[in-house]
Amino acid sequence: MSGGPTITQQVEKTAYQNSRAPIMISNARNLLAIPALIIIDILAIIFSLLIACMIRTYILPSLLPDAFKMRLLASTLENLWWLPIILIICMAYEELYQKRLPYWKEVEKILRACTLAIVFTIAWLYLAKQSAEMSRTLVIISWATTIILIPIFRYWGKLILIKTNIWNRPVIIVGAGKTGELITNALNRERTTGYSVIGYLDDNQSITCLPHPGTQKPIPVLGSFDDAEKIIATTGVQEVIVAAPGLPAQKLVELTNRLQPLVNNVMLIPDLFGLSMNGIEVEYFFDEQVLLLYVKNKLKSNLNRFIKRMFDLITGSLLLVLTLPVMIIIAAAIRLDSKGPAFFKQERMGQKGCQFTCYKFRTMYIEGDKILERYLQSNPKAREEWQVFNKLKEYDPRVTRVGAILRRFSLDELPQLINVILGDMSLVGPRPYLPRERKQMGNWAPDIHVAKPGITGLWQVSGRNEVDFEGRLKLDTWYVRNWSLWLDIVLMLKTIRVVIKREGAY
Repeated sequence: MSGGPTITQQVEKTAYQNSRAPIMISNARNLLAIPALIIIDILAIIFSLLIACMIRTYILPSLLPDAFKMRLLASTLENLWWLPIILIICMAYEELYQKRLPYWKEVEKILRACTLAIVFTIAWLYLAKQSAEMSRTLVIISWATTIILIPIFRYWGKLILIKTNIWNRPVIIVGAGKTGELITNALNRERTTGYSVIGYLDDNQSITCLPHPGTQKPIPVLGSFDDAEKIIATTGVQEVIVAAPGLPAQKLVELTNRLQPLVNNVMLIPDLFGLSMNGIEVEYFFDEQVLLLYVKNKLKSNLNRFIKRMFDLITGSLLLVLTLPVMIIIAAAIRLDSKGPAFFKQERMGQKGCQFTCYKFRTMYIEGDKILERYLQSNPKAREEWQVFNKLKEYDPRVTRVGAILRRFSLDELPQLINVILGDMSLVGPRPYLPRERKQMGNWAPDIHVAKPGITGLWQVSGRNEVDFEGRLKLDTWYVRNWSLWLDIVLMLKTIRVVIKREGAY
């Protein structure tokens, strides 16, 4: 580095040097984090068991009095006093007290822990020959209530612990470039991780601070890479994220090795953007000190394809039955609103690029293409928007009154459940692209066409129509490379929130 720090930088550094005492207090309070989380989990488990008991005691016997006897309830509660202990042990096994995870990753691990605890419980009941004296219904209901309530209790509990500085974990990001900014945004979005960025290190003197993505308050650059030891000693920070993938490999390794003895944890962001991350396995050769990454293409697996298809069939059939009355009402409203059929059929590209007939509710006038052509000719701004997004956000002259409502709440896509049952589409997947968009897809097409297109997907919960065409291609490719059944479930749950809030719907 050449030249000295500016007065602003000196003031900011002094302010953060004086923050050592609060950081040390925060580090001390972190010792209470694990006991606090265990208490939160115990409260959630107890509350879950109470709800399960109420369902088993009052609701089920009133519905099926001959099937649910009260005598089993008392013996079950007497003999299952150890169930909360097993749940806590299983959650510790899933590293839910050791790691700070993004919310949905944590929910996945909670689901696994609760399922493991219940499987162990049922197995023990049979091995101990106590199954005849136990209410298996209560055990199953307890599983259902714990997988719902533990994530809720943990989410709000962690927010309370963050406010009391028990779950807060100050962190310095080494690298104030684009990657450092992305990590700051991610940590702000995943509030329950508890990480709080207090500053950056960077050799670029032109960068003095970055705005906090939530409060917009400046987060200062505390020094250069060479100042790392001094800054860490001054602040007392025990968590460092190295977000400088542009550094030469040798310098990146040297920097990481310098930081490792000074803190509890060093998190490294490697220059592997775009690589499949889900299910990646790390091995190493001891003598050569070389890392080996196993990168799997999960949707190439016949077993995974079978699992995804079964999930689509079971869940899709259930959703089709539940939404059938709504679909009948919508079809009648469309016919009354404008001339033409209730359903709209269009050729789309599916798995392996094969075309199929996609079903939707009709939301446009019959002569929609001619109406659009005339509108774009007379409106240059709309023509430019169409070229970028292949959509018109503010006003689309082709859309009917009922169609506008259907699009706003994504109800026009309900008939695609028929495509899911037929096997042309999936509940979750890439966007179903039009044949005329094949050329625009370019080199992204082979990756995207590995999977069946979905009614919803990553593109749907990441801005929908506010994401440009290339952005959708990147999101779809990321989904295909990182597929998992849990990812499908999470995206379906997030879709509900997006549809209710009407984010990006046009």
